[in-house]
Amino acid sequence: MSYVTELSKMVSSFHVPGSGDAGPSVPEFGFSPQIVLYPETVEEISQILSFASRSGIRIFPFAGGTKLFLGNPVDEVGAALSLRRLCRVLFHEPSDMVSTVQCGMEVREFQKAIECENQIFPVDPPLLNTGATVGGLVSSNLCGPMSTRYGTCRELILGVKAVRADGEIINVGGKVVKNVAGYDIPKLMVGSLGTLCVLAEATFRLYPRQHFSRTLVLGFDNHVSCSQAARAILAADIVPTCFEILDENLSSEFGTTTQGAKRTILLRFDSFEEAVVEQIKEVRETTLGETSAFVEMTDEISRDLWAAAREFPFLPGVSFSSKLTLPVTASVEALSDIESSPALSGVDALCLSRPARGVTLVSVSGEDEQAVSAACFLENLADSLGGRIMFSGIRRELREKVRAWGDFGDALSLMKNIKQRFDPRDILPGEKIFDADRG
Repeated sequence: MSYVTELSKMVSSFHVPGSGDAGPSVPEFGFSPQIVLYPETVEEISQILSFASRSGIRIFPFAGGTKLFLGNPVDEVGAALSLRRLCRVLFHEPSDMVSTVQCGMEVREFQKAIECENQIFPVDPPLLNTGATVGGLVSSNLCGPMSTRYGTCRELILGVKAVRADGEIINVGGKVVKNVAGYDIPKLMVGSLGTLCVLAEATFRLYPRQHFSRTLVLGFDNHVSCSQAARAILAADIVPTCFEILDENLSSEFGTTTQGAKRTILLRFDSFEEAVVEQIKEVRETTLGETSAFVEMTDEISRDLWAAAREFPFLPGVSFSSKLTLPVTASVEALSDIESSPALSGVDALCLSRPARGVTLVSVSGEDEQAVSAACFLENLADSLGGRIMFSGIRRELREKVRAWGDFGDALSLMKNIKQRFDPRDILPGEKIFDADRG
């Protein structure tokens, strides 16, 4: 096609599928782009999108390609645009604890780059060790156990440099914590799955590195005792870095030391030693009489446990994974609602709750009919509890019956209006969020 030749002239590196050259870091898209582009500068991205907008060519942006399973499948596009070559830390001011990084950089490499100043970028997303990038992190807003204390990417982002679908380069936000007057555009970009702009750079607030860490594994004989303990911890003057509740099946899957527990609470504290010791003491006093096991673990011993919690619920071979975003009080009880439902009796379900964030994660494996029934139950449960649900990694055979998103409700018209303002020609595939059923 003629546009392939034109686009190839705009970058120093590209790959034409079927040409025999595998190309650097080309993931399995689920569709067949005519060309994969590897720009090295923001200006090259701008030139590509400007041409695509004029020519009506759809562009699919990606970086590590580790989160392509999120959202709805994408229809055919003309070109895929990789951010892999934009992979540097551009700015780091240790005294202000702020850093600007290009969006093609891997999160773990960014974290290593700022460690020398005893600072951390406190986000531990799934797929951290398999290529998760800063751009993918911002686009998906996926987070891990440390979100209990530090929040998600949405709370940490201060500014972005991005390229609109028409090629215009925009700088929004800044390099200080309080920099927004009016609508917070950087936060709007978080979780947009690349449907609004191509993110090129992001500025984040950082935190001091804590050198002393301890993990607590609390076992419970029944869900009532666990719920009472979880609510008591939330109400007390206890500030964990991580706070997870595991159901019985996931407790066994993770290999916690509280064998036979019907529920497990995982807590991690990072601070100076005296503060951590005091926090552990308060947890013991707060949960006195509720626990059947109380195990303290060093950072080294608990590392694999937290890595497993970080990767959940994106397990290989499942029918689907789901994230329920609920009121905090509801997320404590959600595991019991899920375990007791007949709709999940025919599937294998694993559940984890992050009560301080109001998040419940569920992976489901089973035959197609049972998996669809489980998905319907989970969507209805989220709605009845005043929350939302997102499905991901949906097995191909189930995609027509399990929608990636629950009901957007009144927000749908606003979301579509925002998409129209940023990308009126749908150059960046909006079907990742707006499926055919939504018009």
